[in-house]
Amino acid sequence: MPMSLSRGRLLYIAAVLVSGIVIGFIVAPRPHLQELVVPPAAWPFAVSLVLDMIIGQMAAQGRAEPLTMGDRFVAVLGAGLIVTAMVAYAA
Repeated sequence: MPMSLSRGRLLYIAAVLVSGIVIGFIVAPRPHLQELVVPPAAWPFAVSLVLDMIIGQMAAQGRAEPLTMGDRFVAVLGAGLIVTAMVAYAA
């Protein structure tokens, strides 16, 4: 049985994936950013954390559906792969 995603969960996944594209565009032409303590491929975790906190508060108030671990996994892993690919192809 296929599992349908709510609009909020889809927006979360899309927003984190788009953040991966934005981070890739920022980091790809600037190789010095790839040498930071926290690698750019991990930056989508920060975006995910902020969005997760907002959605979590909305879910507690009954205004949104809570995120699942699968939602988080797909969004953060996908965004990290996007950043990694953009940086690799820029080199």
